[in-house]
Amino acid sequence: MTIACIQPAYADAQHALSALPAVFPPSPLTILLMSGKEDGGKRATLAFVAAVSAIAMERPVQVFMAGDGARWGDPDEAEGVAVEGFPPLDELIRDFLDLGGQLLVCSTCARFCMPAQPEGAERRWPSLQVRGMAAMLESQGGGSSLSF
Repeated sequence: MTIACIQPAYADAQHALSALPAVFPPSPLTILLMSGKEDGGKRATLAFVAAVSAIAMERPVQVFMAGDGARWGDPDEAEGVAVEGFPPLDELIRDFLDLGGQLLVCSTCARFCMPAQPEGAERRWPSLQVRGMAAMLESQGGGSSLSF
C-alpha cells in the first residue's frame, strides 16, 4: 500500500523534472556604482570590469550609478581615467554599452551629482537612462547585485 502511494508522487516528480528547461536563463545582475573620483576611478573601473565580464558570460547586466557614481554618466569624466593593469575607464564603459549593457543613473543624482554643464550642453553616454531608485529595484527582478 505504501508503494502505491509513493508511485504516483514519484511519477509526478519525474514529469515535473522533464518539463524543466535544460538550461536555466541567467539571472540579472545589477551593479550599483556609488563611487566617484575620490579613489582615482578604481572602484568605477572594477565595476565596469565586472559588468563586461558578466555580459561575456551571457548574463543580463545593468549598472546603476548613484551619488558620486553619477559622475560617470558624463563621458568626459571617464576620459583619461586609467587604473594600472586595466583598460581605461571610458573604453570599459564603451565596451559595456556596445555589448548591450544597460547604463542607468539615479534621477535625483543626475540633477545634483553629475558635473555641471554649460547652458544647453548635456554630455551623457548614448543609451544612458535616467531612473528612480524604485524603477531600478523593480527592474532587478530576482537577480543579484554588487556594489562599488
